Amino acid sequence: MGERKVALEWYQRIVTVAHGHYRAALRFSRLHYWFSFPSIILATIVGTSVFASLETQPELWLKIAVGSMSIAVAILSALQSFLNYVDKAEKHKTAGAKYNALGRELELVLSQDKEWSSLPDIRRKIDSLAQESPHIPESVHEEMRIDPETLLWNQ
Repeated sequence: MGERKVALEWYQRIVTVAHGHYRAALRFSRLHYWFSFPSIILATIVGTSVFASLETQPELWLKIAVGSMSIAVAILSALQSFLNYVDKAEKHKTAGAKYNALGRELELVLSQDKEWSSLPDIRRKIDSLAQESPHIPESVHEEMRIDPETLLWNQ
């Protein structure tokens, strides 16, 4: 296999992996919001209800509702902290940006047609980046298999 063909295959893989990391970052950001917003809303309702109940003797159904919401807030807050979607999203965004930078470097090499001496250095960077990057979740892989526009090396 010629050097240009190898460089083109690496480029296609880099673009696809970068896209996968950005999709994973988006997924984790969305999950963070799915846990954050209900937690904030329920905590606000519980806090308001507690202050309102101090003035009057609340009915039993109100006590049960406020108690259930406070348990839900505790669970959502614990899950949000434990699952740490914000950190995961940031790591995938960083990995996507690094893969894109490497892709631009490879584009420059490909544009020069005869300058292949930097390929071993680019291979080392790809290997290093693959080791330091977080794993792209299987659900993102599935999503990319379904969407043919993201399978760039099959075009």
